[in-house]
This record gives sequence, structure tokens and C-alpha cells, in this order.
Amino acid sequence: MSEGYTIDGDDDEVAGIVVRYAGERGFRFHSATKEFDALDGHVFVTAAAAQRAAHELSQHRRSRQLHRSDGGRR
Repeated sequence: MSEGYTIDGDDDEVAGIVVRYAGERGFRFHSATKEFDALDGHVFVTAAAAQRAAHELSQHRRSRQLHRSDGGRR
């Protein structure tokens, strides 16, 4: 039997799902959008660890977008 959870990014967007398949120790991430493809296929020890990774990726993406929009100036 499988166990799965929805993983959210920032702003209530769905980042993907994690599924623990029968016999596996961790949760495998399946991205819902291309923004989270960097996590696709990764195995996390807990669903909470996958949630943190999705949040960090969202924050990193947002930071890069802000950096680009101001021309790289600080």
C-alpha cells in the first residue's frame, strides 16, 4: 500500500506530491509544475523534509526574480 501527501510551494501553489511506495523507506517527490522539476524524483526521509525543500526552492526562485528585476543592484 502507498502513502502520499500533497506538497505546497509558496502562495498556496501545489509543488507536487510525495509518495512512499510499499517497501520504500523514503518519500519520492513528483513535481506538479516545471518550477519544481529540480526536486522531481528525489527521495526524502519525511514528507516534512520534502515540504521544506519545496519552500526553499520557492524562496530561491523568488530571490532570483527580485534580483533580476532590479538589474542586479542592491
